[in-house]
Amino acid sequence: MMCPYPKMKLCELPADNFDWSRWRACNIFEKIKGGWYFLNIVSDKQIIRQYAIGYIESSKVLCRPKANCKAVMFLIDNEFSWCHVTDEEFKEIFGNET
Repeated sequence: MMCPYPKMKLCELPADNFDWSRWRACNIFEKIKGGWYFLNIVSDKQIIRQYAIGYIESSKVLCRPKANCKAVMFLIDNEFSWCHVTDEEFKEIFGNET
């Protein structure tokens, strides 16, 4: 599945974008690659980057805050959804694209 949206630099988004409805909106990795079991953060980072549109430190979100993680927002099939990735995974996926 190729992303039909133009790729832009990943930017920090306001915390209120990361709400319950967007967290529950879809299983991001199910739509991208068929689920977590089939996704490899290192080898599939290009796929993940295609759909990511923004992020914030997970400790700042009101919905499911977590330490040492980033909340990453995705746009897939015209639907916003987000999930947590660890700081290490974020660095591996996005490097210095932020």
